[in-house]
Amino acid sequence: MKYRILVVEDDSILRDNISQILENEGFTVETAENGKVGIEKVKTTNPDLILSDIMMPEMDGFEFLEEIIKNIKTATIPVIFLTAKTELENLRKGMSLGADDYIFKPFNIDDLINAIQIRLKKKEASNKKFEETKHQILSKLHHDLRTPMMPIIGYSDAIDDIDDLNEVKNLVKVIKKSGEKLQDRIEKFLIYNQLILNEENFQSNKDSKTPIDKNYIQQFLSSLERFSIVNNRVIYEVESAELPIKERNLNLLLKELIENALNFSPQEKEIYLRAYHSNSDYIIDIIDQGKGFREEEIRNISSFKKFGDNQIGNPGLGLGLAIVKRISELNNIKFDIKTLEEEQTICRLIFSISTQGKQNAA
Repeated sequence: MKYRILVVEDDSILRDNISQILENEGFTVETAENGKVGIEKVKTTNPDLILSDIMMPEMDGFEFLEEIIKNIKTATIPVIFLTAKTELENLRKGMSLGADDYIFKPFNIDDLINAIQIRLKKKEASNKKFEETKHQILSKLHHDLRTPMMPIIGYSDAIDDIDDLNEVKNLVKVIKKSGEKLQDRIEKFLIYNQLILNEENFQSNKDSKTPIDKNYIQQFLSSLERFSIVNNRVIYEVESAELPIKERNLNLLLKELIENALNFSPQEKEIYLRAYHSNSDYIIDIIDQGKGFREEEIRNISSFKKFGDNQIGNPGLGLGLAIVKRISELNNIKFDIKTLEEEQTICRLIFSISTQGKQNAA
């Protein structure tokens, strides 16, 4: 693949020298004398990488970078700044704005080429991961969204030929249940999609606080009833606390873990939710009586990979634990899974909380 690089530099001699070096290395090169011209070149040439000076007339490198990041079509293009060693303050500002790397002037040719190749390899790996994820999404959507849709359409057609009111009511119940499953799967997919595109929306800040107690869990479980997954099967014991997480994120974590435990446990088996203090931590355990997971399965939690045999009849998109894992990572929560005696699984969330926070909650 022949990569296209945009060089934005107001010094015409340096700009021409860089262009010649890159062309000799097999790159296609576009040039611009300042950020303003560079913006237009980005729109028309769609470069794979940008080399930009910082101090330029009309529009400097910082303003140029800010404009690049604003546009969703260009925000992921790697940007390497060219800067003098004496401009350390500029360097820090550039990196904080989102620059991917920097090269000091005067630069060594090998250092320049190496920096470019590293960033292009990272971009290629990122693009490959994106394409794999897109393929997984499309292939799974075909089955997992189509499955609950079939009884909705089929039973809706059948109602026209049925005169028995009770039988019609039963079919309507099946249609409603299938519709709820479809809605739940769509919502799960949308959450995963948001996690990929806007992960900062799932990060907590220093002001994020969510109180948890028995009443909170009771109300939360009641909110899950419409998905017909609780049915009084969840037994819970909860110590009061204030957790450093947004309420929406905590709800997502609990929903996915409880839903997963219920779906993969026998109908006659209860699951247990235990939330308690342990020194400076607060632990939430979701314990089920299902078939358990193998160690290699636990290590391989990732999007669309279900545990066990991954049979086509298994419910859901297989995104639940992947969502839990990613939200936990974004909020500095330790997420752990353990299987005991091959029939009991503990999914554990460990929140780090202060002693003062524990006393206040008590």
